[in-house]
Amino acid sequence: MKSYTFTTAMVATALMFASCNKDDNHDSGPGGVSRQLQEAFESRYPGATNVNWSAKGQYMVADFSLATTRATASSSDHSAWFDNGGLWYMTETDIRFEQLPEAVKTAFQNSEYKDWRVDDVDKLEREGVETVYVIEVEGVENDRQVEYDLYYSPDGVLTKKVADAPEDYDYGDYIPSKPVSGVDNYLQTNYPDARILDIDYEDGMTEVEILDGRICRELLFDGTGNWIYTKTEVRRSEVPAAVSSALAASEYKDYYIDDIDHYQSAAEGEYYRFDLESRNGDVKVNITPDGTLTVVRPGSGNSGTGNGSTLDVTAAEFIANKYPGAVVLEKDYDDGFLEVEIWHENSEKEVCFNGAGEWVCTQWDIRYGELPQDVAEAIAASQWASYYIDDIEFIQSPSGEYYLVELERGEREVTLRIDAQGRIL
Repeated sequence: MKSYTFTTAMVATALMFASCNKDDNHDSGPGGVSRQLQEAFESRYPGATNVNWSAKGQYMVADFSLATTRATASSSDHSAWFDNGGLWYMTETDIRFEQLPEAVKTAFQNSEYKDWRVDDVDKLEREGVETVYVIEVEGVENDRQVEYDLYYSPDGVLTKKVADAPEDYDYGDYIPSKPVSGVDNYLQTNYPDARILDIDYEDGMTEVEILDGRICRELLFDGTGNWIYTKTEVRRSEVPAAVSSALAASEYKDYYIDDIDHYQSAAEGEYYRFDLESRNGDVKVNITPDGTLTVVRPGSGNSGTGNGSTLDVTAAEFIANKYPGAVVLEKDYDDGFLEVEIWHENSEKEVCFNGAGEWVCTQWDIRYGELPQDVAEAIAASQWASYYIDDIEFIQSPSGEYYLVELERGEREVTLRIDAQGRIL
């Protein structure tokens, strides 16, 4: 795919709007397809057969076949997305596993999913960004059937994992947004060799995902293209010694490290964000490269970057309706799910969505003293009454609500699900 510049994309977009004002460019043929679009399609895909057009939102989509790339016996194995002015945005191609780049096949065959069933393989070409390959797999995880879409760069880097995407997902929301002026200059200056994976514009902010060598980074810009922060997930072994020493010397030294992100922020400089868990409750801390530790206190103005994050409309509307007045603190992807951290009713809550945009659950920490009397009495009357309570979370899900209580005694551990009436589920 050609090298991407935001200037090129913006000029193309301007030409698109200019052309839209010329009536002679919109002589529509069958299915509402303009002459200009038909010509653009035939120029890009000469020899296409079994062509069928459909409208999807602001796009016109051509499902078609090319004899040289047939992956299956189906009548159409390509879907190309254009606007009616003839500008191309994306093409999805069904391919066989054997047609994947060698680096992608090798990466998958060395992954934890190598023995899972491969359901489908897609190649996604999109205007201005990196080509990606999506391997859809099915398997059993934690005693339940799970489906994942694994997104790979051509050189075999797993850039994204999505759990339980809808069966008819067409990647329509994976078309990059138009970049904001100023973003291009920042990327060219700071990450000149990086490849762009995605551009998402939501709620007045632009989020850009890049592949810097083999490292995935997430950058956030404001509505005028000013850089806000860069976030990179890191391993514990990649944390500087001064940062590790600061954590080891703190009161949180025995906490379990759930996640570490490296932030470079325009407002707050450089720091490492640690998500920590313990029987005393969960906590987030920021530690600067010189070892200065600060506790992140949601709701107090000290919430890390303090600049929000992009959030798609479906998730934003759900949170606004179910948790009115909630403030979105941060979003992240963990094990294929979108996790949105919010501050609501003086509690930090984690709202989780699957790849179909469906709400999976919401959870937050509960102190023992906050348990309903029926729940506390159920624990005291159970066979685990002598166990130590390690952690308590309140879980909301489409199927109901319950308290998740983790108990331990010596080497033995048990997790109970108890509803508000004290029934152990």
